[in-house]
Parts: sequence; structure tokens; C-alpha cells
Amino acid sequence: MSNLKIIPYNRKFPKIFEKEKKKIANAIGDRDIHHIGSTAVPGLGGKGIIDIMIGIKKWREAKDIVRKLRNIGFKHVHPKEKGRIFLSERREPTPDNVHLHIVKKGSKQYKDLLSFRNYLRKHKKEIKKFFNLKLECLKRAEGNRDKYGKLKEEYVKKILNKIKSL
Repeated sequence: MSNLKIIPYNRKFPKIFEKEKKKIANAIGDRDIHHIGSTAVPGLGGKGIIDIMIGIKKWREAKDIVRKLRNIGFKHVHPKEKGRIFLSERREPTPDNVHLHIVKKGSKQYKDLLSFRNYLRKHKKEIKKFFNLKLECLKRAEGNRDKYGKLKEEYVKKILNKIKSL
């Protein structure tokens, strides 16, 4: 059992993202950097982790970028999996932690992450629905982070299919 918690949206999240984006851009140069995840959607509660996506043109760029990100504090690097490289400042995913997702620009994952975020930003009723679903998933997952993620998958897929049909 982990210390998985869902917290309400905080208006400080965009400011935290901007600060982190500047730090990241200073380290890796002018890149495609986006705020994603729950903290990127005003009004949507979540784990309180600032998720940041970095889009790269070619995977060969990743090695140098990861080295530079490690130098500014992103010490926990996970191997490339499912079309992304994941980095974090701390091993434990706690609120106010920053998670980086390096993905190939234009990939399905890149498009899906931005499309899902943008859809929620435009559809306020979905924000409330998704937040309530997260609370239910948290209860059903009994603190298990992987199970929690899997329980949300169906909803995310449903929204992504809806976006594709528009």
C-alpha cells in the first residue's frame, strides 16, 4: 500500500510549471515543452505532481537531454518504455514532485497527451466527471498506484476516441 492521495487543484500549479519549464529550457535549450496531466487542467484534482512533456524530433537527442536533466536534479531515470523516457526528481511520487516525459514529437503518445489535456480544458463537465472517477478509482485501488492507473484507462481511451471522431 502506498501513500497515494488525490488533492484538489491548486492555482499555483501553472506557476510551478513555468518555473520548471524555464529551468529545463535553460538546461536543454529551446525545446518543445508542455504542461500535461491533472495539474495542467484548471479545476482538476489529482496527485499534485507537475507532469511535463518534452517533445524531441529524434531519439538520438535523448541521451544528451537526459544527461543535462540529470545535472539539474532529475536523478531518477527510467528506461525508455512505451515510446517515452520518464524522469523524476525524487523516487517517491509526492505532491509538488516534477515528472518529465520525453516523447517523440508527433508520436501517438505526444498527440494523445496534448489532445486529452486540451479536451478537458474545454469541457468543464468532464473535469468534474474525471475528478469523481479518480476518487472512485483511488478507493478501489486501495493505494496501489498501478491499479489506480489501470482503472482510469478506460475513461481516457473513451475520451481519446471521442476526440478522434470530432
